[in-house]
Amino acid sequence: MHALIPDDLVSKLNQLQQRILAEGLPVLIIFEGSSGRVIGRVNNELIRCLEPRGVIYNHFDPADPACPRTILDFLQQTPGKGQIGLCDRSWYSQMIERSEKDGEDEALDGMLDDINDFERYLVQNGVLLIKVLLRATESAVKRYGPLYGPSVPRRSFLSMDHIDPAKYREVMFDRVYERTDTEYAPWSMVTVRAVEETVLETAETIITAIEDGLKAEPSPHLPAKIESVYPNPRKNKERGEEPSSYEDVLNQLSEELGELQMELSVSGRSMVVCFEGWDAAGKGSCIKHLCHALNPRGYEVFQTKAPTEEEAKHTYLWRFSKSVPRRGRITVYDRTWYGRMMVEHIEGFCSEEEYRRSPLEINAFERIMVSNGTILLKFWLDITPDEQLARFKKRTKDPLKKWKITEEDWRNRERWDDYDAHVDVMIGSTNTEYAPWTVVWSDNKKYSRVKVLKAVVEVLRRELGKQPL
Repeated sequence: MHALIPDDLVSKLNQLQQRILAEGLPVLIIFEGSSGRVIGRVNNELIRCLEPRGVIYNHFDPADPACPRTILDFLQQTPGKGQIGLCDRSWYSQMIERSEKDGEDEALDGMLDDINDFERYLVQNGVLLIKVLLRATESAVKRYGPLYGPSVPRRSFLSMDHIDPAKYREVMFDRVYERTDTEYAPWSMVTVRAVEETVLETAETIITAIEDGLKAEPSPHLPAKIESVYPNPRKNKERGEEPSSYEDVLNQLSEELGELQMELSVSGRSMVVCFEGWDAAGKGSCIKHLCHALNPRGYEVFQTKAPTEEEAKHTYLWRFSKSVPRRGRITVYDRTWYGRMMVEHIEGFCSEEEYRRSPLEINAFERIMVSNGTILLKFWLDITPDEQLARFKKRTKDPLKKWKITEEDWRNRERWDDYDAHVDVMIGSTNTEYAPWTVVWSDNKKYSRVKVLKAVVEVLRRELGKQPL
């Protein structure tokens, strides 16, 4: 089969790919359209022209029950710095497949908001996003379809037409295209005709978009300041004491939590539990007691550390989205994406622009999780400076806990006031209705363990519609 893209354009594509690698630019090209055969053939022709070691190709089948379920799954397939990602279908096909064909569909409106937020996040974090819509009328598919490749049995995973073309065309052009043809992520439309013409126009469109992207100056997206628009529960935190029957209460909550985990596993929902707090506030202790109540087959603990080399090649939330749980499962985060709003800004690990954008990006990230069925809990563990100092000193004298205290802990303590102010801004800008913060007074560790378990049990009861044991 001879190449359909002329040699001069192949040479341009190779030169652009080398520049992308040299400049560390992640390029994501998504292809949409009502004909899978057309999309597949165009991708095939492009891949033949590129150095394969720098290309990530993904085909997303919205009819496959094992395909990605949410936008966060698609985030995992985005390219790293210097790579080109080709998406043979994308979050658009999945969204259209899930939407209603006729009449109003509130769920579709919510998904469109999620998509716009997601694409804005990618672009503002340095991804060159190119969206190509291969528009094929029904008559064009009948006329040219066989020229794009053989018809594959629909039962085969190689089939690229696991969608309803009529529904796709109706929903895409009546409701989706205009809402998602944004300034920061516009559509490039290519009308499907003879194979050579369609492939050539698509290649030229992509070349122009990459050239423009390489020439473009970074556009600042700096909000004037972070707005604290939500109530701050730290201002009215409950300074409780441990229950008199601590062991009995803890055992009862643990038993009920185990029962609720079983209900969660068959509910079609998932759960994320986030822990943030001062050094030595008892995050590890609360996580240990929470996990002791759970079946280890159904949860994982994600401990946030400095990003690896691979994680640093991707956008900020990429590494956290890896552990967002599948249906029925639980992820416990020992420190989270909120590091950007505390240590990263204080220590200069992120730019001022990245810091000021962070609440908008985090709120969108959490809303996407919740809108796709995730039960989300966020705990901030608060202690006094005096209690922290007492725990630090105790750790230095305990051979089994001495490893927990580092020079960094002492250095962070010296900036208590700075961290305290950042925490208030963080909570005040992210304490949303769909993802509220629970502040736990943790000077008494037994009280904080009970408080956390009780909060998790109560939320699961409510979300799963269960009565207490």
